[in-house]
Amino acid sequence: MELRVLRYFLAVADTGSVTAAAQRVHVTQPSLSRQIRSLEQELGVELFDRRPGALALSAAGRRFRPVARDLVRRAEQAAEVMAATREGGQPALTVVAPPATVGYLLAPYLARGGAGPTLRDAIQEEPSRVFDTLARSDADLGISTSPAPAPLESVFLGRTPVTAQVAPGHPWHGRASVPLGELVTEHLILMTRANAARLVLDEAVARGGLTPAGVAETGSSAFAQALAAAGRGVCLVTDRARFGLSEVVVDTGDGPLTVPLHAGWDASHYARASVRAFAEGLREYCEQQLVALLGRDAR
Repeated sequence: MELRVLRYFLAVADTGSVTAAAQRVHVTQPSLSRQIRSLEQELGVELFDRRPGALALSAAGRRFRPVARDLVRRAEQAAEVMAATREGGQPALTVVAPPATVGYLLAPYLARGGAGPTLRDAIQEEPSRVFDTLARSDADLGISTSPAPAPLESVFLGRTPVTAQVAPGHPWHGRASVPLGELVTEHLILMTRANAARLVLDEAVARGGLTPAGVAETGSSAFAQALAAAGRGVCLVTDRARFGLSEVVVDTGDGPLTVPLHAGWDASHYARASVRAFAEGLREYCEQQLVALLGRDAR
């Protein structure tokens, strides 16, 4: 089974057309068709349902598609790591993480530059789906609000703050922190209960025996910030402030309101040392970010 033929199969599967696939992989249409037929004979199944004017993956083809993609991706990874080894460098990595983590942690970390592994791409995914994406070999490293499940390796990165963000003109604008008891007297703009920032807030409020004066929910942190900027209340998110909002640390009485972050990766990863080094760099940067926001040692 040749990688070249697997790429041909994926091109046909992605485009749904032998003609379009042939143009993508720069081979003639008859040659591509023969290669696909040869692959089907080798596998002993038909990968496509062929009908007049239509070409679609068969049940076997749908099952084979992620396998083929994984094989091609791993071959590309192997080529990358060998090229990096020849040139004395380290392979670029793909990370999967929640959108807020990409904006708050990954993007600033990458922009800072420095030695060590760098990012090729960042896939944005809900926390509950991060390690499923990692398990499909779509990424090299996953970051979520819970530890990676076995048999993945996992490391605690630190904590990202959940800040109360207020518009200019609000009495808290420019303020460093606000007690949880005072926070709940305001109209709060919160994420839905599937969001980690909302979960830790709900837990802190329940422990304190408190009840918010009013709550509005949204599934978008950017929309929550826009509502706060429009003077509709105080939003609580892990994203960095925008729209002129001011970030205010929420004091729960037991420390600042934060969300834990964990990194995970495959212990058998071909560039395991580089992945771990990247995670360690993120851990240090995460700590620096939290200390900078709080203005004191947050460890």
